[in-house]
Amino acid sequence: MKNKQNGFTLLELMVTVAIVGIIASIALWNSSDMLEENRAENFLLELKRNISYARAQAASTDEVVIVCPVQYNDFNNNNKALQCKKVWDNNKIIIVFIDKLTTKKNIKNKNATYKSSEDSLLRVMEKISLTDKVKYTGNERILRFDTSGRITTNPGDFVFCPNNGSENNKALTVSQSGTSFYAGDTDQTCG
Repeated sequence: MKNKQNGFTLLELMVTVAIVGIIASIALWNSSDMLEENRAENFLLELKRNISYARAQAASTDEVVIVCPVQYNDFNNNNKALQCKKVWDNNKIIIVFIDKLTTKKNIKNKNATYKSSEDSLLRVMEKISLTDKVKYTGNERILRFDTSGRITTNPGDFVFCPNNGSENNKALTVSQSGTSFYAGDTDQTCG
């Protein structure tokens, strides 16, 4: 008579432990880097779409179009005038508008103000998270597109730094012709 024993072989036990280990590592995988990269890429691609739209709008309507950051609280409170700010982050949103009344002083000072009674608001981007940083290396508070679709301000790079860090930073390049190119990963920082 044969005695049948129940249990697992060493091989079956090792395969089971390996499978459980793989599943646990997938479940506990830290995806924060991937999420930061996606947030940076999505923001810059949305900004690229808005810059391209502003350029096309300026060229097709023969009007000056401005892309600039404004204070979120001023926009949220429906202020009639929104002053373009120097920094592109820190409780800001980015707006695109047709500037109907551009003075020579505004052009010289590279300044702009959206006035709801005179100007046409074209687009508004989502608010920039307080933990993220955005820097424009052209050292400008606005991108002003003339009637040919070219920018009359300094070209440069937009750098997006998720969680104000130095990792996972992405860049978007704006040329003098007004075109924008997604550059991807960059060593530039927002500091």
